[in-house]
Amino acid sequence: VFLSAPQLGEFKLFGEEYVAVIKVKGEISSGSAVGIFGTQGIDQTIELIRKAEKDPLAKAVIIYIDSPGGEAGASEALYYAVAELAEKKPVVAYIEGLGASGAYMAALPANKIIASNSSLVGSIGVYSTVIVVQKLLEKVGVQVYVYKSGELKDIGSPFRNMTSEEARVMQEIVDNLFKVFKARVEKHRGKLPEEVFTGRPFVASEALKLGLIDKIGNFQDALSEARKLAGLPSTAPYKELKPEAPSLFNIFGGGASKALILPKYVILTMWPPPQTVIISP
Repeated sequence: VFLSAPQLGEFKLFGEEYVAVIKVKGEISSGSAVGIFGTQGIDQTIELIRKAEKDPLAKAVIIYIDSPGGEAGASEALYYAVAELAEKKPVVAYIEGLGASGAYMAALPANKIIASNSSLVGSIGVYSTVIVVQKLLEKVGVQVYVYKSGELKDIGSPFRNMTSEEARVMQEIVDNLFKVFKARVEKHRGKLPEEVFTGRPFVASEALKLGLIDKIGNFQDALSEARKLAGLPSTAPYKELKPEAPSLFNIFGGGASKALILPKYVILTMWPPPQTVIISP
């Protein structure tokens, strides 16, 4: 039997088949910690996906998304985890608020993509930000000496302006990653208008017309779809799978320390852009 409650995640499992719910919220980043900067380490999310995949009682999975995307590598890892899950169990992606860029990529392998009426969807694209502090360092009298094995080894260095060749290489990297992203969209959603690949987000009604989503609805609609795909009765319960609570070190130690590191560059599949680019060393 199940003890039911009206709020998401308040169900207690005792052996009945159910729909698993896994949330993807905030910026997607590599690692496992959920930090104070609104980032979600992808390792724990993938662990939850594996857990749902292995649980014979979890007959379907809802990936509950409210995320702008994030690091390209982390978004890709999440995409592959959802794709592997979808090969074994019905998956419904539900977008509530924001399902942009890398977060939308993660939704692609789902059997159905449903978005709430007020959600923003899409922003398919890749970008990279390079911060240069050369003039600032010169003002305070700091000189930086770099010894490198190749001309492009320190590409994206914040200590000097980029050369035209480095700018060309960075653009080439972004373009190549975008081609991969676009190919994934077309693999799962078919041929779409070029408008969807400009990087802009769309309101749910436009996203539906353009083929980015399958339906506009609320969480209950997503739950009904998941039950239907899994052949479960309309009364089948659901349960939110949650990661373990982060330690104080992860929240205030590991997370805060990242803000003190001068970033080099990072490739992002994310919208809107972060006000500051923070990466792990």
